[in-house]
Amino acid sequence: MPFPADPAVSAITARPIWEPIHSPAVLTVTAAPNGFAACSLPDPRALSVLGELTGDGFHAVAADSEGDHQLCFAAGAKAVRAAILLPVDPHFWWRYRNAGRLMRRLEGKRAGRWPRDQRLSAFQLHRAALMLRAWDGMESGASRRFIAGILLNKDVEGLRAIDWKNAPERRRLARILMASRTMIGGGYLRWLAGAGRIV
Repeated sequence: MPFPADPAVSAITARPIWEPIHSPAVLTVTAAPNGFAACSLPDPRALSVLGELTGDGFHAVAADSEGDHQLCFAAGAKAVRAAILLPVDPHFWWRYRNAGRLMRRLEGKRAGRWPRDQRLSAFQLHRAALMLRAWDGMESGASRRFIAGILLNKDVEGLRAIDWKNAPERRRLARILMASRTMIGGGYLRWLAGAGRIV
């Protein structure tokens, strides 16, 4: 599935954004109906954005110290009298809060932090890092026992084969790797739309 960001590039550097249908953190900006005195977007004087023009619009990020604004301009990079599309779906209020953040930014005020649903907890970040490290270890050819020794308990490397076979670290690592495989196979999309649940 095509994305507007290269998955091989660090997310911290690339500031990737996602299709609004997958991530309610991304606001769809479209043309307002006639008669509305809407502001013009994208407009670098009102909001500086960096992005990429794709077949389905202009995908852009406006940097913000309190949490970047992720936008998809349905009409492309050409400025229009702007409206924010808020589908009436389970993520309406999430989008609504992000629309409020964007509006405050356009008014020259502090946007405020991302909605809580949009942020991963410390535990979820730890779990995600653990999955990535375990998967990277497997991909590099390391043994499961070695990975468990690095990530879970250094004592497992000295276990007898029979003890390793019954070790709780072995079962825990198997669960971590199974979750990693699910995320790589597209399960990560759940992180984008549902408080970043990590199994």
